[in-house]
Amino acid sequence: MTNMPATQARATPTLWDKVQAVNAMLAAGEPGNISSDERAGRSGYKPQAIVDAMNEVFGLDSWSFEEMESSITQVPTARGGESGLAVSRVRAMLVGTAAHPVAWGQARVVSGDLGDARKGAQTDALKKALSYFSIGSRAYLGLLDGEDHPAQTQHPARTATPPRRQDNPQS
Repeated sequence: MTNMPATQARATPTLWDKVQAVNAMLAAGEPGNISSDERAGRSGYKPQAIVDAMNEVFGLDSWSFEEMESSITQVPTARGGESGLAVSRVRAMLVGTAAHPVAWGQARVVSGDLGDARKGAQTDALKKALSYFSIGSRAYLGLLDGEDHPAQTQHPARTATPPRRQDNPQS
């Protein structure tokens, strides 16, 4: 029997292991890495916290994103005026999977700052695209709570078996 070096004895982390490691890093950084949108009434992870965790766990060459579309549009406001809105469409890619989810994001134009609005829309779309891999799941499950970040609506625990579909019998 040959002895295997310790580095080879450890199993290579799976994609799911890496996703869980990113989520553990995000949870460990709470509440400092949480931002709240009081206007929208929701909390989420700061984009830089997600990017840093992705770089740490996956490495710089094992994940990426592509901005597929970016625009600024005018939308009506509740007061009857118009406001600028940046919209972005992003595709996220992780090495080890053929899935490349695409998501949309948006951000308001504040004080005429188009660059900041475009950046906000892009990172909003990136966070949503990564959520299809379960990155940042505590945010979309409404579990980000802290003194300054009240928990959103709690979701029931997920079960291993989905509920059975009940067909409506025809009379």
